[in-house]
Amino acid sequence: MAGSIYLIKMRGYLLTIVLLIFGYTAKAQVQENMLMERFNMNAFNPAYVGSEGREVSFTTRSSWQGVSGSPKMSYFFYSGNTKKNLSLGASVISNKVFIDTRTQYAIDASYKLEMGGGANLFLGLKAGATNKNTDIGGLKRITQEANPAISSNGNAIFPVFGFGVLLKAEKFYVSASIPNFLNPVKFVKDDSFIGSEKPTTYLLAGTSIDTSFFGSKLKPFISMKLIPDGQNQTHIGGTFDFKDTVEIGGGYKSIGYTNVLLIIKTKFGLTAAYAYDFGIPNGASAVTRSGNEIFVKFRF
Repeated sequence: MAGSIYLIKMRGYLLTIVLLIFGYTAKAQVQENMLMERFNMNAFNPAYVGSEGREVSFTTRSSWQGVSGSPKMSYFFYSGNTKKNLSLGASVISNKVFIDTRTQYAIDASYKLEMGGGANLFLGLKAGATNKNTDIGGLKRITQEANPAISSNGNAIFPVFGFGVLLKAEKFYVSASIPNFLNPVKFVKDDSFIGSEKPTTYLLAGTSIDTSFFGSKLKPFISMKLIPDGQNQTHIGGTFDFKDTVEIGGGYKSIGYTNVLLIIKTKFGLTAAYAYDFGIPNGASAVTRSGNEIFVKFRF
């Protein structure tokens, strides 16, 4: 009986360690694991502001379903209209992993340059701050003795500053950005539960291919995250767009996850989408549990 209790406790401690490591390696940039990147491009590229007109969107994302303290993300985004080639927007991204919650508040601005042939180049800047809160009381420890590796203060605020470019035409788009090149550990006195972060580069490209099937289109895409001192990630996928009303598709991430998604678009500006992903057994993913993402957008 005592042995069983010991094993249960050890599993709990191991889960705590795994989730904390996940929180560190997430680089505190909470858009890291989004499935519908091309619809939430502003999460990592401020140049997206204004490229689709005036709109507001909300996204919620959960991973590792069935695991207590698993990652959960909420994302709110607003984009204003373009005036004299300048667009402004705002976003709030909250990410919770076990006892760690990080919320980023940012203002985004982009400037449009007409390139000819119906193509536009958007140059964007992102500025804001991230509030980090770690519930130290929620950390189940073997002993309550003082530990110099564990901070007594789980709160911190550090600045965010990033930039990006977006080339957008009728049939294709290309995005490149660094959403934050400021290392948080340089702006806090106590770096416990923060971690050193080098700038992560995000690349995304996609196209639209007309088919002869009742005005439908194929929309393939590829994205990459270049993570210094970490595992780079590639996401390849696409959707089948039927008369700009319904999109069905999916993708595969190099970290060992595959996903499927469904998008419904209305004529009065409302778009709703659902995506589901799961780890592939014996693949690159260490966790085979599933997750989902829900996305709602309204274009004025």
